[in-house]
Amino acid sequence: MEIKTFMGRKLGYINGILRRQIEIDKYLKNREDIKLSYEFYDAPKNPIDFLSKRYILYHCKAYHKSRTLKDNIIFHVSFQNLADLVLFLKKERTFVTCYDIFNFLEKNTIRNTILAQKYALMGLKSCKYIISISEFTKNELFKRFNIPKEKISVIKCAINHEIFYPIRQNELSNLIPFYPNYKKILHVGTEVNRKDIITLFKAFYLIKKKFNNIKLIRVGPRSHSKVIKSLGLEKDIIYFNNLNNQKLREIYNLCDLFIFPSVYEGFGFPGLEAAACGTPVICSNIPIFRELYDNFPIYFPAQDYKTLCKIILNTINNETMKKEMSIKGVNIANKYHWKNSADKYINFVKNIIENI
Repeated sequence: MEIKTFMGRKLGYINGILRRQIEIDKYLKNREDIKLSYEFYDAPKNPIDFLSKRYILYHCKAYHKSRTLKDNIIFHVSFQNLADLVLFLKKERTFVTCYDIFNFLEKNTIRNTILAQKYALMGLKSCKYIISISEFTKNELFKRFNIPKEKISVIKCAINHEIFYPIRQNELSNLIPFYPNYKKILHVGTEVNRKDIITLFKAFYLIKKKFNNIKLIRVGPRSHSKVIKSLGLEKDIIYFNNLNNQKLREIYNLCDLFIFPSVYEGFGFPGLEAAACGTPVICSNIPIFRELYDNFPIYFPAQDYKTLCKIILNTINNETMKKEMSIKGVNIANKYHWKNSADKYINFVKNIIENI
């Protein structure tokens, strides 16, 4: 059996989609009965080159691969933005992984036009088999687009516990400290609108008025320099980017709290990574976080920066509470292992082959 995965544009970094595929494929590569192959297109040089590579050449490649296939080949469209490829593949041999439906709800942008949204959604609706990475996304597909639930199988993401784990207290002292005389709250991810980083910045601004001995650590690209400057927080919000796994693990372990203020997520890797490292989590009260994290974080109403401020102030120096949250978080994270996801993935693909 061969699984040919359409991954889209070649990336110079690892995002959540590529990470999931890498982790699952680690287990699939050890099986003699499974062959893996991938289809990419090179990064475009300009908008015209993008249209050519993404919507002409990539579609042609999908059509050609589908018409010259072997009996035991299955096609995997790696995420929902590429679902228009389904229109050019053998539907009885094709499945799509859907991370979230945000790209179908987002307003018209240069990167995500209304036409592109409709085209991908057309392909997603026509697909016979869909993997959702959460029950939340499965329900969204059904409620918003009337995609039958029986077409959708939930195979959740997981955590690599060889990378993310609590560092022992005696080993923490051997790490190179950063801002050792400050309490540290942490956010990991991009600053796109649905991550609602502005709510965290506003809460942090209020915190600094009452408790000056604190820093906000941001891991990810910077997009809101003007907002930070307007709040007078340039010296108190510290950015890190392009960290390796070891350094990211250290930062999770060295920070006091992880804050996750998103208003929309399909899953939420950083919260589970923080939990796996024993870092207490405070997050917005949205359905996906309730599904994944259960009762271990402290929740606050999404976009309510005043409540978030109060929770952080009440938690940051409460070592007993943080220890209890840490233990709960590690226990929750231990429920998420990539081997379990890979086993479900294999059974899912076998079911497709059996029904051809």
